[in-house]
Amino acid sequence: MKLKHYLHAIILLLIFIAAASVYASWYAKVGKESADATELAEQIHLRSQKSVRTDEAKSELQHALADEAAITGYFVNTTDVVPFLESLQNTGTQLGSTVDVVSVSAQPAKPHAVLQLSLHITGPFDSVMRTLGTIEYQPYDTSVSSLTLDTTGGKGGTAGTWNAAVTLRIGTASSTPAAHATSTQATSTSSS
Repeated sequence: MKLKHYLHAIILLLIFIAAASVYASWYAKVGKESADATELAEQIHLRSQKSVRTDEAKSELQHALADEAAITGYFVNTTDVVPFLESLQNTGTQLGSTVDVVSVSAQPAKPHAVLQLSLHITGPFDSVMRTLGTIEYQPYDTSVSSLTLDTTGGKGGTAGTWNAAVTLRIGTASSTPAAHATSTQATSTSSS
């Protein structure tokens, strides 16, 4: 009978050892999977932080492009010089004077190039002065380099015709890659 008890004890011991080894292997496997899960959680956290920083950088870039576009609006684009000159002539016509473009020259400078214009404005005194003021205070980087004002006297007490010879310096801007990127992005957004 003692043999039977020893046999049962040995069998129970073997079952216990087998169960303990299975438990130990599963415990090690769960520990490894837990470590892998922790590592994946860290990678997800890092990537989400990178995504947030990328979104913040994109937002800052959009703000910078908007600011650049606003500032660039104060300069005549080199591709729009002819329409700009036509707008000056139209300004004179609307205000009752004649604006003739005498000369145009581009002068490179830092940070922006300058367009030097010589204009001749003819008409009644108030029209000449309003035209000159409108041109000078237009929303561009404009400064008057020289101004000569004279009149041809009228007969019989009339005021006569006034002539203004003015030289202006107007800031210019070329098409920038950032402006091109904005227009390309707007095109791709609208086509989506």
